[in-house]
Amino acid sequence: MARVLDLTRLLPGPLCARILAAMGHEVVRVAAPGGDWLEAAAPTTFDWLHPEPDAETLDLKTESGRARMRELAAGADVLLENHLPGRMEAWGVGPEALRESNPGLVYVRMVGSRAPESAGLPGHDLTYLAASGLLPSLDAAWRALPLADLCGAFWAALAVERGLREGGGVFEVYLEEAAHAAAFPPIAGLDGSSARYAVYECAEGAVALAALEPHLWERFCQAAKRADWMADAQRGAVAAYFQQRTAAEWEFWGRAHGVPLRRVREAAAAGVPLPWRMS
Repeated sequence: MARVLDLTRLLPGPLCARILAAMGHEVVRVAAPGGDWLEAAAPTTFDWLHPEPDAETLDLKTESGRARMRELAAGADVLLENHLPGRMEAWGVGPEALRESNPGLVYVRMVGSRAPESAGLPGHDLTYLAASGLLPSLDAAWRALPLADLCGAFWAALAVERGLREGGGVFEVYLEEAAHAAAFPPIAGLDGSSARYAVYECAEGAVALAALEPHLWERFCQAAKRADWMADAQRGAVAAYFQQRTAAEWEFWGRAHGVPLRRVREAAAAGVPLPWRMS
């Protein structure tokens, strides 16, 4: 597996590094003298993003720091950074300089935008979503779901994998564009307006019902012994039905009848599991 130098701060870069670590790559964190603002602002999040606390501190404004950076990059397979565009070049440790001694280096830079008028400007998930045109469709979800940062982390990990496969390269990941993979036209019924696809309060807890396709809705109606709901189900009637049991009981019921029904759980502060299994 690859040796990854992680020079990033805040959320998208460190999350990409966690994804790469979960995939088996060795991640070596390189910190700036001032540290990461996130460590003081959100220490729990920072600790989650950096389960291995060790980091080498380098001041790239000094010749000794730049020399050490060149030394580390010469023995690395991947370098991941999210400085403002041109900052690494100004320090003499940009992609061209580092790849001169290590042509196989995969250099991945995460930046806000490719638009010339935005080059060099600071930004965060909220401004990226605003510029991308996706913010109006997210309603209040942007408060808990930093979509551009999350998608950017995965795109950067994909860039790393492509670079390793091709034997090196320089990649820029634009966070303003990263979330556009989720900008597909809306699918009818997924907005909560349908009784088939909604969250329902139970006697205790809540469940998510996703019987979107006709055959799944028919299966739900048959299991509920409510054939009259097949043609025109009323949200109120279905909501009253779910009030009869707890969310845990309904989930057991859904499994028994093959209905896509899950209890709503709180997020667990776990690691970054790989969502596949190799055999």
